[in-house]
Amino acid sequence: MAERMVGDLHDGVTRRGFLGRSLTFGVAACAMCGALPSSAQGKREIKFSHGTGLCNMPLFYAAEKKLFAKYGIEGTVVLSGWAGDQAVQLATGKVEMGVIPYTNAIAAYTRSPSFSVVSGSGIQGLIMVGQPGIKSFADMRGKRVGTFQADTLDILVYDYLKKEGMTYKDIKMQYLGNSVELTNAFIAGQLDVISSIEPYATRAKTATKGNVLGDGVDLYGKGYPDCVLVVRKELIEKDPKLVKDVIKVFFEAEAEIESNFEEAAKATIGKYYKTDMTSLLAAAQAQPPGVDIRNKREFMFGRAQSMKELNYISKDPDPNFVNFKLLEEAIAESSELYRKVKVKSV
Repeated sequence: MAERMVGDLHDGVTRRGFLGRSLTFGVAACAMCGALPSSAQGKREIKFSHGTGLCNMPLFYAAEKKLFAKYGIEGTVVLSGWAGDQAVQLATGKVEMGVIPYTNAIAAYTRSPSFSVVSGSGIQGLIMVGQPGIKSFADMRGKRVGTFQADTLDILVYDYLKKEGMTYKDIKMQYLGNSVELTNAFIAGQLDVISSIEPYATRAKTATKGNVLGDGVDLYGKGYPDCVLVVRKELIEKDPKLVKDVIKVFFEAEAEIESNFEEAAKATIGKYYKTDMTSLLAAAQAQPPGVDIRNKREFMFGRAQSMKELNYISKDPDPNFVNFKLLEEAIAESSELYRKVKVKSV
């Protein structure tokens, strides 16, 4: 098990310093990056960074079912090593678009405000799972808790602890690199609690006969966002139609996933989701797709307060961090498509 960082805010390496160096390294490494390819066999190529949870399924499904093609787009997904690297790829210009947790986006944006959140991708599905002997948050005291740094999953742990009158000093926080590593460490008994995404949370709970301590709904309310679609500002300004077309593709993917999740699971398991089909199907309801999150703007900005308290950021993101103008236009232009999707902001 790879331990990224353990302890509280007073460790020799602060959370903010750790995250800041990651972004600085990414910018330096990409300083000589050339322009992204503008076409692929007559189609406009768009490179997407992404994570591993069900909140990425609209992107994965659209890529596998070639839903981008009708809009003259070649959608390419770009793998990243660690959880959180997706935001660095976006901030440094290695990719033009990405599906990433909004908290990682906040952290990157406060250092390099080069992109905006333009729509949602997946909602809910942030789940804390404890080993069989851990049945409440009080049982977590002194225990090993694993997740990803600066992720929505990390903020979930902090917000639950705060609600329970606890802090990170009451637990042994351990940061890992990806969902498979996190799940395997929990199943092997190397972690007492994990804050994870679907379908990996279901896999962890089933394999250990563990307990769900919280799924975020009681804390944040139904429909809270996880992953969001982010786009570099230069692309928004230069080619807004292209961005709207991508949003429409996400809506098409959402509608098809909602109508036949089993087909979507078959199209994405193995290549994108390293889990078994039973876990994937069981996780479907916990983390559904959700592109229209226009009513969650203030919620996302609100989580910046927790990130400041954790020393991940030193200032709030400016209002341009979220830009739903093209989402609104895409909905207005595709009213019939919009009627097909289940997740709506009103």
